[in-house]
Amino acid sequence: MGVGQPLSADERQQIYAGWLKGETVDALARSLGRSPETVRKWWRRVKRAGLVGLTPLRRGRPARGALAQFGPEIKAQAIRLKRAHPRWGAARVRVELARQPEWAGRALPSVSRLAALFKAVCPESLAVRVPRSAPIQAPPVARAVHEVWQIDHQEKVVLHDGTLATVCNVRDPVAAVMLASHAFGTQTPKRWRKLSTPEVQSVLRTAFREWQTMPDSVLTDNELGLAGSPQELFPSRLTLWLRGLGITHRRIRPHRPTDQPQIERNHRTLDNLTADVESRANLSAFQAALDREREIYNHLFPCRASDCERQPPVTAHPQLKYLRRPYPAEGDEEPVFELQRVFDYLATFQFERLISSIGVLSIGHLQYYLGRPFASKRVQIRCDPAAREWLIYDRRPATPGEAEPLMARQAIRKLDFQTLSGLEPKPIRLTQDLQLSFPCLTT
Repeated sequence: MGVGQPLSADERQQIYAGWLKGETVDALARSLGRSPETVRKWWRRVKRAGLVGLTPLRRGRPARGALAQFGPEIKAQAIRLKRAHPRWGAARVRVELARQPEWAGRALPSVSRLAALFKAVCPESLAVRVPRSAPIQAPPVARAVHEVWQIDHQEKVVLHDGTLATVCNVRDPVAAVMLASHAFGTQTPKRWRKLSTPEVQSVLRTAFREWQTMPDSVLTDNELGLAGSPQELFPSRLTLWLRGLGITHRRIRPHRPTDQPQIERNHRTLDNLTADVESRANLSAFQAALDREREIYNHLFPCRASDCERQPPVTAHPQLKYLRRPYPAEGDEEPVFELQRVFDYLATFQFERLISSIGVLSIGHLQYYLGRPFASKRVQIRCDPAAREWLIYDRRPATPGEAEPLMARQAIRKLDFQTLSGLEPKPIRLTQDLQLSFPCLTT
């Protein structure tokens, strides 16, 4: 037994037995391998209290409850205030106690003691604390031109003819260049609307064609039209289209617009440059002003953003002309779109769904009928990228040694170039005449 370690219950029993036999303290210390001082302390306890002396004494003050040193009146008043105002915290209750004349100039319990009192006496009045989720990692910082493009919308721009417009801006944060800027009329009979996925795709295609290249990744916020519905937990159409082009769709952290400050500053710059009456007369005038100011900013404006050092962005970053991932100048997107990338990406997900009472499974905003035998079952869904099918598994855990129960397979629908891109595939052109020969039938 190490020096300084507390005596075990068995050692204390041996001291009690030695005391009954009349053994000395030194003899007991030698037999136990303990210091005489330690043995003497317990020897005196058992001599004074008998078996009761073997129980270790509790250190510190005896527990008397929260606010034990205060009178019962102040304790009762604090509890009444908390129950009358469940959303008040302990600090607010203490302030209210100090405001009351009967407690003026008297010592009041601390905030921590009041919090302990409320937790012990009236836990039903405490706010339910939701545990914080693990922190989400910030998106990676771009280091090269055309590595990351930032996309964001400036909404509810009021034009002088009463039109409500939304501006979709695209910016390269490294080169500080305005890649694209397009205004859409978003006025509706009742209010206004968000931009649709085809509209965002059209702005990106404009940037692809103008700069003749595509980025490695695109960074957006978590807006519904960009990231998809959070309830669906399925990649958005924009995400899948970008994946088919070999572009990674990244998103900022929720409620953290500072993850892409360059595009937020881009909004302000263009807003200031096009704020005159003539530029905002109507939608066409507004778009012409955006095009003009973007061209001037990129090629003539002494920019201080990034490392431009008061040079125009295109001048300060000649690498903008180098094509990182070339895009066809004529806009023929189909040759650079690989559908297999989409299915390989879906294979990295696992979805959980509840089949409806009539046997219908919903995934990716599409419905698959499995039949009544599958009704009301909770299943797991994965993608088989080679067969391009949904694999539907029973959610119940398999017994040890048993293969995971595969319930059904369904061919994946509505995931083709035409659906994801919104473009019609070009017809196949033959480079030479096709000659067909048929055998002659003789009678």
